[in-house]
Amino acid sequence: MKFPSRKNFPGLAGILSWPVMILWLVLLAWCPATIARSVQGGAGEGDTRWYSISLGGETVGYVRETGYRVRQGGRWHWKSETDSKIVLKRLGQKVELFVSYEHLETDDGLLEKVKAEQVLAGSRVRTEIEVEADKIKIKNITGNQVFSREVPYSGRLLGPVGISRLTVENLKAPGDKVNYTTVLAELAQVVSGERTLAGEEEVDCGRKKFLARKVIDRIFRVETTREVWLDAGGNEIKAVETSPFGDIVTCLSSEEEVMAAMAASRGQEQFFQSSLVRSGVRLPQARGLDRVVVRLKHSKPELGWPEIENEYQKILEIKGEVRVVEMKRVPLRRAPGSQLSAEEQRTYLGASAYIDANDPEIKRIAGRVAGREKNAMQRALKLRDWVSRNLAFDPGFVFAPASEVLRAKKATCAGYAALLAALLRAAGIPSRYLVGMVYANGIWGGHAWVEAWLEGHWVPLDAALPSPGAADPARIVVARSSLEEGPGESLVAAQKFFGYVTVEVLEFSLKGQTIKIIQGQPLYEVRDNRYWNPGLQLGLRAPSGFSFEGLDGVWPDRTLLSLKGPGGQTVRLLQEGWFPAESLEKYLLERLKKEVNGGSQAHIMVWGKKRPALVSAEKSALAILNGTDLFIIVVAGQNAEQWLRQVASSLECRLVID
Repeated sequence: MKFPSRKNFPGLAGILSWPVMILWLVLLAWCPATIARSVQGGAGEGDTRWYSISLGGETVGYVRETGYRVRQGGRWHWKSETDSKIVLKRLGQKVELFVSYEHLETDDGLLEKVKAEQVLAGSRVRTEIEVEADKIKIKNITGNQVFSREVPYSGRLLGPVGISRLTVENLKAPGDKVNYTTVLAELAQVVSGERTLAGEEEVDCGRKKFLARKVIDRIFRVETTREVWLDAGGNEIKAVETSPFGDIVTCLSSEEEVMAAMAASRGQEQFFQSSLVRSGVRLPQARGLDRVVVRLKHSKPELGWPEIENEYQKILEIKGEVRVVEMKRVPLRRAPGSQLSAEEQRTYLGASAYIDANDPEIKRIAGRVAGREKNAMQRALKLRDWVSRNLAFDPGFVFAPASEVLRAKKATCAGYAALLAALLRAAGIPSRYLVGMVYANGIWGGHAWVEAWLEGHWVPLDAALPSPGAADPARIVVARSSLEEGPGESLVAAQKFFGYVTVEVLEFSLKGQTIKIIQGQPLYEVRDNRYWNPGLQLGLRAPSGFSFEGLDGVWPDRTLLSLKGPGGQTVRLLQEGWFPAESLEKYLLERLKKEVNGGSQAHIMVWGKKRPALVSAEKSALAILNGTDLFIIVVAGQNAEQWLRQVASSLECRLVID
């Protein structure tokens, strides 16, 4: 069967779910609309179209859409079914995102039902929406749990067929506009959109050239704008969305072409790296800082700024596209604050699809870890520490309900935050989910963590990048959410920020000392065979015959610098962060064993203190814990222990904490 002509019911691919896929890509950058099409025909008849999804000129996914008519309740309806898949690589590991949609509309395009499923980790999260006269009824289903709520609306809600018909019937000449209202299932919210006819252009998707009508499609709630090209029948040929990571393009294709292109794809590893913001200074003791002042500059201020100011983040200056922001550490001990309202208590203690605090295993762990502790602050810290110790970072485990994270024992920062939020609620502590940017190993990147309501204040806690107490101020909150409605609102705020904002550190405070950054100073310098890092206040003199290499690594590379010796020896100086180990001595030893297979335990004096080491003839390693910084020196090659001791003796630091 053919797709309909313009005079009937043209389809328009990508109109409902594309923004959601973009939002997930924004979150992935540190941790679519899928297409629904209308066709004309009898019951059960349908046609399928395939579209490629490309990023940076490389195919990374596909959209498959089918539309047909069905008869339900004695009336004809339009049913549109869509499946989308994106496959990328992150830190060398495959990351897969699956989203599927089903829209049911009346014969004249009024939306009646939406079903959506997404797989961002191991299990499916399903959303079912029913449209009634003045409200939409929403069910989020995860595992055996169902979470229901209602959202009021007014006016007419259109589905993909209705929006397509509205577009074709009203956009006749360049400049013509049409407005519509619909539901984005992944946000589980009513949104409005606007379409404008820009004119006609020739479009080439690699198969053949088309003379197409160009439409600008804007969805206001998520602030996304797409350029869409339609053929004479109103069917989508191509769509382009500008993102912080480059243009994301969908183009008409075939199943064979899409699958062949994906098989040859490299996975766009560079996509994730492009979203990270290099810091102009290496921050010492990042997880132990008391205060940080940064200058934020927005490359696209027309997108708007998310809400930045809060109890511990203050905007000091606004000048055009620039914001100067001060972030302070939240003290654990302070005077009691206000009380949450009954509605806030319900919201931040309740269970939802992603923060499923009523899961039996989550409740059991919360009781076992924190149940006997009377002090709420200590209960929260114990739960934070438990999550830090029991989860492993997995870049392919994108986002999942807290109960699934608990079973898998792996996650990205998003999963760490979801599980901690759920455990806090299960322990009777209100919590909410944060999205923003954090500093780590020379970069600022997208991150997720939580806040806990303790003694009348919101206290930030981070299990993925933990600090000894409250989360450090080397981070910028851009969104807070209960996740009752899913992560959509947080991702919308992040989309205005990630990839568009540069971060310049102006000053920071540590242990009562404030250090102002000299603008324009180099990250480091090497002079007379001596390395000096002004931010870290750390220096190292290379042994005779050794040369410096690898001085510009940033997260996820933990290597601060490396040396090459005359006999092929290698020296690496790694920088890592604080970890809430139950036994510090055991933790450091286990960390050294990851570098040295075998070897004898030893101690080497560094900065006035004996430090643990594992030494052997061919490879040796030393751990130096300094406040919340952990430095590890690894030497490989002939006489490794001798060179380790010599390098350690030449390491200097002007910010020794212990």
